[in-house]
Amino acid sequence: MALPLIRPNSIISSANLAISYVESCPHDANTDEPVTLFIHGLDSSSHTWRRVQQSLTTPTIAIDCRGCGHSDLGDQDEFTSDALVADVKSVVDSHPLLQKKRFVLVGHSMGGRVAMCYAAKHPEDISALVIEDMDIRRREVNSNFIPNFDEAKALSFERLHPNLDSVKNAFGEIGYPSDMVDKWVREGRVYEHGSEGLWSDVHPAFRALCYRRIFDSNSGVTCWNTIAQHFSNSNAVKVYLLVAGIGTVCEQESINDMVECMPSTISVKTYPTGYHSLHGSVMEEFLCDLQEIIEDANSPHLQGKL
Repeated sequence: MALPLIRPNSIISSANLAISYVESCPHDANTDEPVTLFIHGLDSSSHTWRRVQQSLTTPTIAIDCRGCGHSDLGDQDEFTSDALVADVKSVVDSHPLLQKKRFVLVGHSMGGRVAMCYAAKHPEDISALVIEDMDIRRREVNSNFIPNFDEAKALSFERLHPNLDSVKNAFGEIGYPSDMVDKWVREGRVYEHGSEGLWSDVHPAFRALCYRRIFDSNSGVTCWNTIAQHFSNSNAVKVYLLVAGIGTVCEQESINDMVECMPSTISVKTYPTGYHSLHGSVMEEFLCDLQEIIEDANSPHLQGKL
């Protein structure tokens, strides 16, 4: 198999923000095949999907949500689920691989919520919806698992720092454990940015705003009910809920509610040895399942939009 060509790029969204994404297109890929669009979770960026993108034989695009990776954060007062959806839609409408055909949408954790919101608003774009370890229940701001999370400092965080100590101190003051930050450095979420210093793909403001504006709301239930109305009576679009067997953030009651909404459309799978990031902890099994989902979505009646 030819190695995929990884191309970082960005577009100017409808909100006049630079929204970054990473495109992977294997040299021998058939561009008529369905493209997979990835949305990351909290404290993350498109970087989390890099190995997955390099392993798939079909074209993929992974976006940086506003404020993450190299995407602009914009006005914090305008940070809403609708704004995040609009950012994704800007990429979809401007990218030649996504225009005028359906695609497989994959969202991990918080990205799963964004994917739900997108599918609820733009069901005509979707050939398959994959939610990785995320349910639809409301999560209050004080349920944030970061100990003593300082929201004010998170909202004023600067992503460019002169050195590693500066980055670590800034994260530490917000409440992030040092071992978590060390892990990000090892993984490449914090890295040298030319001669300017160190850049952090992780933006604590994204976590703070997601909890305040999206998690602590009924948007999950509302979007899921809307998705059910769009997809339940259709044999064309399938929905997949992939659940971690160890340390999942999903509650069984919420999973049951999700299934009850669309029993004939949704497929639920639990990975017994998988942690919250299934695409990292059980990558081989995750890839195998995702490849099957992509192949199943590669049907003639799914190539053009409704």
